[in-house]
Amino acid sequence: MKMITVRGLKKYFGKGENEVKALDGIDLEIEKGKFTAIIGASGSGKTTLLNMIGGLDTPDEGDVIVDGVNLLDLKERALAVFRRNKIGFIYQNFNLIPTLTVKENILFPLSLAGSTPDAAFFQEILRLLHLDGRLDAYPSQLSGGGQQRAAIARALISKPSVLLADEPTGNLDTKSGQNVLGLLKMSVETYHQTLLMITHNLEIAQMADRVVRIEDGRIRA
Repeated sequence: MKMITVRGLKKYFGKGENEVKALDGIDLEIEKGKFTAIIGASGSGKTTLLNMIGGLDTPDEGDVIVDGVNLLDLKERALAVFRRNKIGFIYQNFNLIPTLTVKENILFPLSLAGSTPDAAFFQEILRLLHLDGRLDAYPSQLSGGGQQRAAIARALISKPSVLLADEPTGNLDTKSGQNVLGLLKMSVETYHQTLLMITHNLEIAQMADRVVRIEDGRIRA
């Protein structure tokens, strides 16, 4: 079953001689429950593609269908609700709010939605990510690996169908990076999620179910 379908996706920046073809006709299908790695040089279009799939940007041409819903058919408010319910984002720089505790950061997406957490699920995430004893800490009091675990917990708390990770191990040392990747793979297997990850690390890419290479805004493999 296909969780993500991208058809004829194009995104251009600039005009005339300065035009950059960030995405130049991307066709891609991602199977449900699989871990797919996207590799390519800087500027190849990886992050632009991820942003399109996450509904953070709109294409000049083409369609993005996530879990049967064409994102281009959704108006701004409906798209925001869809993102919040269906998609979890994990970034290289963690993007934790420094003035909030770990607990408050994790629950932040639910706070925005006016929802209360599933207590059992919340405790399960804390155990999975080894954050039980750090809920009252602030991001600055955690190691890089600890901050990334908190960011993963925040991405999981809404029980999303899709996880989009942009270089999630890029700011971590080798051991922490391997631990984070292991946790992501465990999450995919435990909660039957679909993981799409951008990485420059070929060793990490080789751990994925599938590797997609982008070059000059086009899929090459």
